[in-house]
Amino acid sequence: MSKVPTPQRKSSSFIRAIKSDGFIEKLVLLVLTAILSGIFVPLIIKSIDQSREARQAVATAQAKLFDDISDTILTLETLMLDVSWFGTRDAENADMQTSAFNRYTERSVDLIVKWRVEASRAQALASPETAEKLQAFLNRFFTEQDTPTNRSWHDCRDTCDWEAQHEKNVKMLTEANRLILEIGSEFQLTAKSSESR
Repeated sequence: MSKVPTPQRKSSSFIRAIKSDGFIEKLVLLVLTAILSGIFVPLIIKSIDQSREARQAVATAQAKLFDDISDTILTLETLMLDVSWFGTRDAENADMQTSAFNRYTERSVDLIVKWRVEASRAQALASPETAEKLQAFLNRFFTEQDTPTNRSWHDCRDTCDWEAQHEKNVKMLTEANRLILEIGSEFQLTAKSSESR
């Protein structure tokens, strides 16, 4: 005949199980896990969110810097091209060249200041090589475009070889576009860089 467990036997088995070292250890681990989960999981989630927000802030700043750099360099190059273009045989027009030179003179100082600011910001938002390329290109702009154009304008406006200067300006525009493409690629803003993501 099998023994039917009595309520007293059930409770004593239960009490023995509760008092056992294994049960207490498991209970402590369960409570500790619940406490740590309640503390660390929110901290980890918050840390992930902050990291994501920081990456997004950098990406937004890089996109703005890219737009600013592109606008500044291409505007300056275009203004410079107009000055030399209207001195070439194909487009020779003294009045238009004078207007182009005046436009360049009026706007170039502000654009050069912007370029310097953007090159400085690139030190924080781009690779050191890119920041250095921006500054080096500005230095070349002065040496190969701004100084020769201003000197020619004041020394031999009507008799200067604007063809040669225009060729230099076209070459510099091509290099400016290449630099802008490199920056866009570094910031992952070009079609090629977004395909590789």
